[in-house]
Amino acid sequence: MPLILEGVNYTYQPNSPYQTSALRDINLVIKEGEFVGLIGHTGSGKSTLVQHLNGLLKPTTGRVLVDDEEISAKGVMLKKIRKKVGLVFQYPEHQLFEDTVYKEIAFGPKNLDLSDEQIKQRVKIALKMVHLDFAKYQAASSFALSGGEKRRVAIAGVLAMEPKYLILDEPTAGLDPRGRNEILEQVKELHDGGMTIILVSHSMDDVARLTQRLIVMHESKIVFDDETRKVFAHYESLQKMGLDVPTVTKLMLRLKKKGWPVRQDVFTVEEAKEEILKAIREEKIRA
Repeated sequence: MPLILEGVNYTYQPNSPYQTSALRDINLVIKEGEFVGLIGHTGSGKSTLVQHLNGLLKPTTGRVLVDDEEISAKGVMLKKIRKKVGLVFQYPEHQLFEDTVYKEIAFGPKNLDLSDEQIKQRVKIALKMVHLDFAKYQAASSFALSGGEKRRVAIAGVLAMEPKYLILDEPTAGLDPRGRNEILEQVKELHDGGMTIILVSHSMDDVARLTQRLIVMHESKIVFDDETRKVFAHYESLQKMGLDVPTVTKLMLRLKKKGWPVRQDVFTVEEAKEEILKAIREEKIRA
């Protein structure tokens, strides 16, 4: 069953001088198993939208349904909703508070009335999913880890709740290139394992490489929602909104302007390599 938003509007501080419309007429369906990218300029409404998906925010008007259960309905159990929809905020390591990795990851499962052995198994599995060894890390201080390790522990804390849907808000922010690649590879593995992923990112290269579908927000509205490749074909419109295109796409656009017979809807290194080699071979044949 999908995540559904129907005619969702959200207003911050309504009926005050600071009233701000953060979401306007949002209609969206995210199906199980999808890997969806969500991009938009700062203030476009991305974070407000994803906070509706697990009930942290409720719409001013409209409906949000998680597996056919409306989050604003009377008597709805938001605890159940948040177990299904895991949300990892930007810089989640700043929210670590337990003194050991084990306690940090076990915190959520402890609230599910599980036995000690069940909690231990969840911690083990969650650590394995983020490629951290249980024996090595379980007793380690949460605050003595590297930035990348802290990020993975924070993600493991959400995974230990066994969510059906996982939302990641800028999961690689502030990490070095190695840490970025490690986190993104693990996110890809989670999706390959069947988890629905929603990736909020400012990195066009990341969403181009990983996502199948791309949603673009601008001024509190959804302006594009299509296959990732098709969305990036609107590069002029994206640039007008203050957004970029993948680095490889910019290279191909420059080559095209110089007369190279290459496609412009290319955004991975592998595709660019094939296009450039093809153009070189064709040039040699003509020569």
